[in-house]
Formats: sequence, structure tokens, C-alpha cells
Amino acid sequence: MHGIPRYRTFNGPAIFRQGFRPFFLGAGLWAALSIAIWIAVFRGDVSLPSVFVPMRWHVHEMLFGFAAAAVAGFLLTAIPNWTGRLPLQGVPLIVLFGLWLLGRIAMASSAAIGGVLAAIVDLSFLALLFAVVCREIVAGRNWRNLPVLAAVAVLIAANTLTQLDANGIVQSGQLGERLGLSTFVLLISLIGGRIVPSFTRNWLAKNGGGVMPTPLNRFDMGVLLVVLAGLGLWVVSPSSPLTGAVLVVAGLMSFIRLGRWRGWRAFSEPLLWSLHLGYAWVAAGLAVLGAAVLLPAMVPYPAGIHALGTGAIGTMALAVMTRAIRGHTGRPLEAGPVTAAIYALITLAAILRVAAPFTPSFGIELIVTSGVVWIAAFSLFAGRYGSWMLTD
Repeated sequence: MHGIPRYRTFNGPAIFRQGFRPFFLGAGLWAALSIAIWIAVFRGDVSLPSVFVPMRWHVHEMLFGFAAAAVAGFLLTAIPNWTGRLPLQGVPLIVLFGLWLLGRIAMASSAAIGGVLAAIVDLSFLALLFAVVCREIVAGRNWRNLPVLAAVAVLIAANTLTQLDANGIVQSGQLGERLGLSTFVLLISLIGGRIVPSFTRNWLAKNGGGVMPTPLNRFDMGVLLVVLAGLGLWVVSPSSPLTGAVLVVAGLMSFIRLGRWRGWRAFSEPLLWSLHLGYAWVAAGLAVLGAAVLLPAMVPYPAGIHALGTGAIGTMALAVMTRAIRGHTGRPLEAGPVTAAIYALITLAAILRVAAPFTPSFGIELIVTSGVVWIAAFSLFAGRYGSWMLTD
């Protein structure tokens, strides 16, 4: 394991000193703003000049806007620790973040500026992120993390499929969305499987010891393979009974994997239980999505999608971002009341959004309420942690 590398001298704005700063702040602000826009569009109050129809724009921006920024911030912070190389900062980081920001503007105005141009702008961010990750992993000979590089490549392919559909070239939008969502869920399963038990073990060692989380072993590898199989089948054959069955098994195995990490022993520390909760949403989302495939008359399809999207990605993004920001700005790894409130809000948002399809009479109200609570969670995050990323 490499130590945290030193940073080059950088006299510019603090926000471009480390990769997590612009991308975590951007992810938090865009998570709130894009859902605010989506609620207004959903209610018919505004319309977007986008080649994407409203629902497709919403899904695209959740995956390739918000989630992609959160992953970029994580990778740009973690990879220097993995490789021992100096992290991206200064002008290169400004360029990379600028492309992400231009992509958000391009997607919202693509009908005005041209769908193909907008697609090129949006895809250029992921392409440059791929180049950066590839350079660092190869230069650092960090072959263990090649799956992360492969994930970024798959995200490029998934985004391309959505762009081709939006521009009327081929009907591949929903395929791209399934591929994108699956890739983020796999990243949580892969990276979460490393950091959640590791952080839990470190905390328990300082706070009473006892039975520790089970170290990574063949069972974990088996769970990852079943999750990969279930999501892979869902991408290519979303209505197959085999797909549903494998997804349910993947969800159940993920719950067993989560139990081996002893999260209940760290319940007094929100920075830890939020990570366990994020992974629990992965397990629940896989199981619910599989049940929706097998029993469509009983389990609404959107429930599984939003258990993975709102629940797993939303919760894990906030859990990882809050912990990383505290650690890398020299603050104690302890969550105060505001941070605990952030976790409570994202949990409520996810529960409401998953419940909405089960209650058609109140579905619209629950969707809007979930959106408002989601906005509150990420606004509170940006308000509490934003000043640290901008100045410290």
C-alpha cells in the first residue's frame, strides 16, 4: 500500500488543489439543481431545449452528470494512494472539471446548439477521465485496479448509446441507461467491498475490538461474479426470468456479504453506518429489481431502479464524499449532527421514491416529496462541506 503522496506547490484556488474538491462540490450541487429542474419539468412548469426527452434527460444527468462526477472525484483522490504518484491538480484538473461542467450545459441546451456537438462535449469528459486513469494506472504499474479503468470505458460506451438514441441514430437509449446504472452498481460492489470492511475494522480496533469484519476472500469474489452476471443479463435481456432469478440471488448474497462486515457494531458512528447502508441499498435494489422482472404484476419496475439509483448511488456518494472530505482536509473522522442529518435525508428520499410506484394514488406526491428531500440532502451537503473544499 502506497502512502499518501505529497502535492506539488499550487498557488491557485484551493478548489483545484485536489481532485475531490471540484468534483464532489460539483456532484453535490448538480444533484440538487438537476432534480429541482426535473421536478419543474415533471410538473410541466418548464421545458428544456434538449434533444433528450425529459425522462431520458433526467436519467442521463443522474448517471453521467451527478454519479460520474462523484466517481471522478473518488478516483482522482484514490488513485494517487494506489499508485504513489502525484495527483492531478491545477490546470489539468481545471480542464477536466471544465469539460464536465460544459457537458451539463450542453445536455440541457442540446436542441439549441446541436445534438451531435453536445454529445461530443459531454463524452469528452469521460474520454479525458479515461486517459488520466489509464496513464496513472500504467505509470504506477497498478494492475490490480485495471477493473476501474474498464468501468470508465464501459461508461463511455453507455453514454454513447444514450447519445445515439437522443440524436435519432439508433434506438439504444435504454440499453445505455441499463449499462450505465449497472456499471455504477458494480463499482460500489467492488470498491465498497474494499473500503467498508476496512474502515469498519480500523474503527473497531480503536473502539473495543472484538469480532472483526471478515477479510476479503473467495466468497466475496463469488458474490461479485453473481452480481456481474445478474446485471449483465439485465443489460442484454431485461425481461428474462433467468435475469430476474440471478438478480434476486445476487441481492441475497450481497446481504450475506454485508452481514460479514459487522456494521451493527459501528452503529454509533454515522460515517461508518452510512457506508453499510449504501451497500444495503445495493443488495435491496438487486433483489427488488429481480422481483420486478419475475413478478411484474406485484413489484413495480421503477422501485428496483430507484433502490439502486436513489438508494445505493445517492447514499454511497454522500457517505464516501463526506468521509473523504473530512479525511483530506484534516478533520476528525466523526460525523456531527449536520452530517447525520444528511444521511437521514437521503435515506428518507430513497424510501419515498421506492415506495411511490407501490402507491399509485399518491405516486406523484411521493415522487415530488422524494425529490424535495433529495434536494435538501445534497444542499445541506454542499452548504456544510462546500466551504472546506473552496478554502481549506
